[in-house]
Amino acid sequence: MSDQNKDSFGSIEDLLSYLSAVETTVENEVERIADSLDVLTDRMSASLRSAMGESAWFPQSKPIPPPPSPAPLAGPLGYLEASKDWISRHRAITAAAICFIGTGAFLIWRQRKANRAKRRAKRAKNGQRTEIVVLAGPPTAPLTRSLSLDLERRGFVVYIPVNSLWEERLIQAESRADIHPLNLDVTS
Repeated sequence: MSDQNKDSFGSIEDLLSYLSAVETTVENEVERIADSLDVLTDRMSASLRSAMGESAWFPQSKPIPPPPSPAPLAGPLGYLEASKDWISRHRAITAAAICFIGTGAFLIWRQRKANRAKRRAKRAKNGQRTEIVVLAGPPTAPLTRSLSLDLERRGFVVYIPVNSLWEERLIQAESRADIHPLNLDVTS
């Protein structure tokens, strides 16, 4: 700040009071201008309303005609169309019927699935397996292997016929307690 300005404002308090007065003056002027603009806008809109109301060149508004009525249906509806029409008019009843039928079908399906038990082998009173199955197939075949594992899981004692020591060791390598090799000589 220059020395001249320091002399005109004796202290910072004088400067702050001057700035406060300027702010108040600016606010008052802005309010006066806004009020003048409101009065001017009101006068212009009143003038336009009176000019528009008196002039004949401005077209009169016409009411919008209603849309044409739909054409009548040509003949009776077929079964499918009648069903669609009934369903569209009775949505709540249709939704309730679909929910009821769908839930019933699901419950029946689940009950049938639960009642469909897999066949299990009978056991003796001491818990040992009593039913024996002999699979006639080579032990190296994938079908024989999968059948033997499935039957063993269901509780059967499974015997697989073998022709060589190598096939016997292959079955024993499975390390399953109830899958056993059965030495048969079918060549003679």
